[in-house]
Amino acid sequence: MQTDLAAVASRLVDVMNLEDSRPTTLLEGDGVEEVLSSLSTVKIDPNPPGVISRAVICNPVGRTIDAPYVIHDEAGLILLHQSQDKPEYLSSITRNLSKKGGSVRDASLVIARYFHDVDESDHPDGILIHEIGIENNFRIRISSDEGGEESSDLSFLQFALEQGGITEYHLGGNFLPHEIGLSDFVKLDNGCYPGQEIHARLDSRNPVTKRLVRIRSEEPLEKGRLVTEYGKLKIFTPFVNLFAHAIADEGVVDGVMNHKGLDVEISTVHSAF
Repeated sequence: MQTDLAAVASRLVDVMNLEDSRPTTLLEGDGVEEVLSSLSTVKIDPNPPGVISRAVICNPVGRTIDAPYVIHDEAGLILLHQSQDKPEYLSSITRNLSKKGGSVRDASLVIARYFHDVDESDHPDGILIHEIGIENNFRIRISSDEGGEESSDLSFLQFALEQGGITEYHLGGNFLPHEIGLSDFVKLDNGCYPGQEIHARLDSRNPVTKRLVRIRSEEPLEKGRLVTEYGKLKIFTPFVNLFAHAIADEGVVDGVMNHKGLDVEISTVHSAF
């Protein structure tokens, strides 16, 4: 097992301003935290404006359909969805909030959402989510003032695959949260949320040992299973800039290995953003 991969060292851009066009939702009314917590694997507590939380929403069989950042605001809760399209579970939140006089509003057109390099100067009018990505060099900024910012010439998919971000490939009910870097947000004491029974059964009988890893290769590898002497990896995203994501067996270790003449670097994604 080698220890470095000098031949494929890379950097994104010196100063990045990347727009994220995925949906944003505002939950308004009394009890919004309670309503969201009833669907989430982790409880969302009431907090002062500006505090950042995270929710993970699963389907009834415990697989992830969304993992939004939750911004506590004077107007309610702002959800920065990770799904590419407006999630269907919002209809359930709408029904529950309407009973209390609350509402669900699409805020995608009034709240701008950007990824920034940490070297860029602060924007005093925005809310920042710090230390995202494998290199922890990036942050998310949201603001009601779009300000005509020019987006960097970089695709969101490229950035997310390089830095351990959740994309449409991770969602859609394909993976348990434990398998895609979201295990810290699974709390079995958070009441009966969708998928809680499945998670509890796994926790007591057969704990999840598979994990999300980032693969970096000298050349793109075929999508499918990568068999190594330590275990198997299931590659499930396309290679972008020689990066992809995979689900790794417990025995697969981080580092560099040689696979059929190619150097392949494996890095665990401990907390996918």
